[in-house]
Amino acid sequence: MKRAVFLASLPFLVLALIILPVSIALPPPMITTIFNDERNISHSNEANRYYYIHYSVQLSAYQRAEFQFSSSQPLDFYLLDRGNFDSYINNQTNVVTITYSLGELQAINSFTPTRADTYVFMLLNPGSQDATVDVSVRRSFTGLEYIGLGIAAAGAILMTLGLVLKPRAVEIPSKVLEMIKMHGRIRISELALRFSTSETDIELALLKIRRTNEPIFFDGSTREVSYLPRPSPPKTPSPPAPREGGES
Repeated sequence: MKRAVFLASLPFLVLALIILPVSIALPPPMITTIFNDERNISHSNEANRYYYIHYSVQLSAYQRAEFQFSSSQPLDFYLLDRGNFDSYINNQTNVVTITYSLGELQAINSFTPTRADTYVFMLLNPGSQDATVDVSVRRSFTGLEYIGLGIAAAGAILMTLGLVLKPRAVEIPSKVLEMIKMHGRIRISELALRFSTSETDIELALLKIRRTNEPIFFDGSTREVSYLPRPSPPKTPSPPAPREGGES
């Protein structure tokens, strides 16, 4: 069992070693552009009322998105999930932003969510002049680097189990036999306790021991196993040495 668990971990580690370098060294092939346009954001003449543009992006957990813009006038950038964006446009006060930056002429913002949702990238014009802005939004196909880490973690867990798990008693019948010899007579339940395994496992080990013709005996009524070594066969007396001059 110990060896089997250890070997089962190896494919996970090999796959992780392939995925992780690819995901780190080759990010461009895993990115697709979903928005690429030029927009105009008007300025507002009313206090505390501003014009904005927004881009909604559906993301899976650990799927990376990148928002890039350059503007003719300083803009405020906000990132919100869909629920908080709806609260914002409905003039509610309990709006929570994921991140933001103020007064930016250009910026690149990357975001990797831990849960699937629709996320809104928003640009707001707080100035007194109209702003012309170029926007690009890109999204990764998958979060391969996180899949790789997950596979590596699974492999590491399996390898650790393979290294630390005790082998089942059925895999080490010689140890079970030594324990029986040491006690002479011992219960199946006591053997299971000493080897941290089940009574069924011990019984399978006993079957293996019996196949080697070891003199062990199982009492079904008491569920005890005994080791009764066979008596040594009597020695055959050797004939007396012939005397000189006698018959040969």
